[in-house]
Amino acid sequence: MMIALMLLAATCCYAIGVRAAWRRAGVGRSISARQAAMFGIGIIVTAVALLSPLDAMADDLFSAHMTQHVLLAAVVPPFLVFGAPFTAFIWALPAGRRRRVVAWLHRRRALRAAWLAITAPAIGWFIHLIAMWTWHAPSLYQLALRSEWIHAAEHASFVGTAMLVWWPIAHPRTARRTAYALGIGTLFLTAMQTGVLGALITLSHHLLYPAQGAGAARWGLTAMEDQTLAGLIMWVPGGLIYVAAMSVLFVKWLEPRRVVSRVALAAVVVTASCAQPARSVVPGGDVTRGKQAVEAMGCGACHTIAGVGPAHGEVGPPLTGIARRSLIAGALPNTPENMMRWIEDPPSIEPNTAMPNLGVTPQSARDITAYLYTLR
Repeated sequence: MMIALMLLAATCCYAIGVRAAWRRAGVGRSISARQAAMFGIGIIVTAVALLSPLDAMADDLFSAHMTQHVLLAAVVPPFLVFGAPFTAFIWALPAGRRRRVVAWLHRRRALRAAWLAITAPAIGWFIHLIAMWTWHAPSLYQLALRSEWIHAAEHASFVGTAMLVWWPIAHPRTARRTAYALGIGTLFLTAMQTGVLGALITLSHHLLYPAQGAGAARWGLTAMEDQTLAGLIMWVPGGLIYVAAMSVLFVKWLEPRRVVSRVALAAVVVTASCAQPARSVVPGGDVTRGKQAVEAMGCGACHTIAGVGPAHGEVGPPLTGIARRSLIAGALPNTPENMMRWIEDPPSIEPNTAMPNLGVTPQSARDITAYLYTLR
C-alpha cells in the first residue's frame, strides 16, 4: 500500500508540475509531451515490478525477485531521467516557494559541486556497481528478505544509483554527441559488471541464497534451479536491455553522419546568406547588435558564452544553450518577453540575484534577447 501511495503521489506531483509549466510557458514548453510520456512509462514499469503478481512471486522465487531487480535497475531509470522529474516537481511548487527553492539551491555551491561529482559518468557508474554487488551479497540479500524497510531501501538504491548512470546522458555537460559516446561506454561497462554478477550466480555450484529454497519448491523448482534461472535473467535479458540502449545511443551518435547531403545543402544556404545579417526570432531585435552589446557590457566576466571571447566567467550560469532552457533564473518561463524583463532589471524579479541592474535600454534588451535565442 505504501508503494502504491508513493507512486500515486509522484504521478500527481508530476502532473501538477506539467500543468503549471504548460499554463505559464505553453503546451510542450519546459516539459515536452514526450518527456511526460517517458515518465509515465517509468512509473508503469515500477508498478509492474512492485505491485503486480510478480511481487508476490518474488517472495518465493529468486528468479522472480531477480526479474524485479532487472526492471528496477535497467528499465525504469532511463525513462524517469528522460522524463525530467526534477523540473516538473519544481514547477509543482507554488510560485513564491518555487523561487525560494531555486534561489536556495543556487546558493548551495557545495551541494551543486557534490551533484556534479556523483553524476560524472565514471563516478555514477562506480556507485551503481557498489549498490548492485553489495545488495547481492548473500547475507545482505537475505536480510532484505526479512525486513520490509531494508527491502525497500534495496530497491530504491537500484533505481537511484542507475539514474546517476543515465543522468549525464540525458542532461549532458558536453556536446550531445560526446555525451552519447560516453554513454555507450558507460552502459557497456554497466552491462559487463551486471553480466559478470549474473554469470557468477548462474555458474555457482553452491546455494547462495537458501532463504528462498522452500518457496522454489512450491513452484516445482529446486533451489539450485531457481538460482541458476535467476542468474541467467540478470546475465542474458539484463544484458540485452543494455545492448538495446547502446544501440539507440549509437544511432543517435551516427545521425549527423547519416545526413551528409542535408549538411551540404545547409552549408550552401549558409554560405549564400553569410553576407546577410543573422535573422532574429525576436520581433524588432537585431542579433548582431545584441552580440555587440553583450561584448561591450562585459557579460563574459560573469558568464561563459560560446562564440564571445574572452567569456569564461563562472559567477553566473553559462549562457551557451540558454535558448533551450525551460526557466530563467529558476523562476520565469523562458520566453522572449520574460528574457527582456530579466535583462532590463534582474533584481525586480529576483531580489537575491547577483546580477545587477545595468541600465539596459528596452531596445538593447530586445537585441540581446535576439542574440541569446541563437545560442542553442
